[in-house]
Amino acid sequence: MPSLHSMQTYYTTTATMLVLLLTVLGGVSLDLAIRYKVEDQVFFDAEQVAAQWSAQVRGGVLPNPDSVSGTVDLVQLVDARGRVVEASPGATERPRLSTFRPAPDNRLQRRVECHPGEPCLLLMANRVSPAPESPVVYAGTVERPLIATHRLEYLIAGAALLVILLGGRLMWWIIGRALRPAEQQRQLASVASHELRTPIAGLRVQLEEALLHPDHVDPRDTIRGALSATGRLEAIVQDLLTMARLRGGQPAPHEPIDLVALVTEEVDAHFGGTPVELYAAGDVWAHGSRIQLIRLVGNLLSNARRHAATGVTVCVGSADGQAVLSVTDDGNGIAPADRERVFERFTRLDEGRRRDAGGTGLGLAISRDIANAHRGSLRIEDSPRGARFVLRLPLLDRNATGERNLIQRA
Repeated sequence: MPSLHSMQTYYTTTATMLVLLLTVLGGVSLDLAIRYKVEDQVFFDAEQVAAQWSAQVRGGVLPNPDSVSGTVDLVQLVDARGRVVEASPGATERPRLSTFRPAPDNRLQRRVECHPGEPCLLLMANRVSPAPESPVVYAGTVERPLIATHRLEYLIAGAALLVILLGGRLMWWIIGRALRPAEQQRQLASVASHELRTPIAGLRVQLEEALLHPDHVDPRDTIRGALSATGRLEAIVQDLLTMARLRGGQPAPHEPIDLVALVTEEVDAHFGGTPVELYAAGDVWAHGSRIQLIRLVGNLLSNARRHAATGVTVCVGSADGQAVLSVTDDGNGIAPADRERVFERFTRLDEGRRRDAGGTGLGLAISRDIANAHRGSLRIEDSPRGARFVLRLPLLDRNATGERNLIQRA
C-alpha cells in the first residue's frame, strides 16, 4: 500500500498541474483582454478626433491644431499628394504618420504603424470624402509601454507563478489533511495486528500443548490461561474500537457536565486499595460527553493508583477560563523524555508492565484523544514527587468559584 507521503505527492502534483493549466489559460485570456481593452479605447478616442477634423475640412475650415488634447496627441491632415497640410503640436516635427489611404467605400479604418527602431503607432485613418483628391486625417498616439513591451506578460507571469506556488502549497495541506485519517487508521491497524499477535500466539501455544500432551497438562490451567488471553484480546479490541470512534470524528452527545460531581462519583467507584484525596474548588462545569469523560477520569485514576506508593491526590478547579483536573500519584514519576511517549498507542514503560502485565497500553492514548475531542488538552506536568496528569477543558459560563475543601476518600 502506498505511503501517505507518496499519495500526498501524487495528488498534489496532479492538482498543481491542473492549477497550472487553468492559470496559463487564464493568464493568456487576461493578457489578450487587457491588450484589446487598451487598444480599443485608443482607437475609439482617435476616431472621435479624426471625425471632428474631417467634418471641419468638409466645411471648408482648417482645424485648430491646438484643440487636440487627451490621449490622442498625434493628428495630421494629409492631402492626396502626401503633403502634411496641418498637424497637432505633437505631430508637427514628425513625417507623415502613414502612407495608407482608405478606399472611397471604406473611409474609416484602424491602423497599427510600426517602423524599425521606433515604437508602434495606433492610428485611425479617416478619408474626408470619396473624391479621388480627398485628404486623409490621421489621428492616434504612440502605443503604450505596457503593451508595446512585454511588461504586461511579465506581470501576469509573476502573478501566475505566485498563484501556482500558493495553490500547490494549499493543495499539499488540504490533501495531507484529507489523507491523515486514512493514514492513522492504517498505522493503527498495523500496530494493532502486531499487538494482537502476541496474545493470540500465546493462546495457540496453550491449546496446542493441551492437545499434544493431554496427560501432562492440567485442563483447568489451560482453560484459565485461555480465558486470561481471551480477556486481554477483548480489552485490546474494545480499546481499539473506542480509539477508532474518537479519531474517526464520530460525534458523541454533549451536555453540561458538573466535573466535581463526576470526579467524586468516579473516586467513590474506585474504592478500596490506594487511598485518594479529592480537592474540589467550587462548582466546575464543562460541556462534553459524560461517558467519554468518565472513561478519561477512570483511566487517570486507575493509572495513578497502579503507580502510587501510598496515595493519590485529585484536584478539580478552574484557571484562565478553563476547567482543570489534576491527578497526582506519589510513585516514582515519569522521566521528562517519556512524558509524551506514554500517550502513544501500546506504549507501556517497564514499571507499568511490572505492575500490570495485562494492560492494553491504550488507556492514556484514549484519554488524550478524548481530551482533544473536547477541545482540551491532557499532559504531564512537573510535580515534587510522582507523576501529575493535568486535564484542561473549556470552562462553561455557569462556573462559580467556591471555597477549597478537602474530602478524604479511601
